[in-house]
Amino acid sequence: MSKLYYGSIDFSKLLEQAKAGHKAFSKAENGKIYMNLNVWVNDQKDQYGNDASIQASYKEAPKEDKFYFGNLKESEFKEPVALEAGSSDIPEGDDLPF
Repeated sequence: MSKLYYGSIDFSKLLEQAKAGHKAFSKAENGKIYMNLNVWVNDQKDQYGNDASIQASYKEAPKEDKFYFGNLKESEFKEPVALEAGSSDIPEGDDLPF
């Protein structure tokens, strides 16, 4: 069964490293820029509840050339909560903000 993970990346760090010419980034013939990365899925959650980390790397990169720029958590399915008939939680049609 597939698993869904959600998280965030430090985009500022990616831009900084790309501008510095880090070897994890490469420009293809089509002009697009690609980045090589590793996704580490942990056996146990870390101290912040993350299940995985994202690391920039390239083939045969020494340890000092690898850097982490994101974390992921496994998405958990939650049963939708059914509203009772006549619930006041549902706004009237004309007062919607759009």
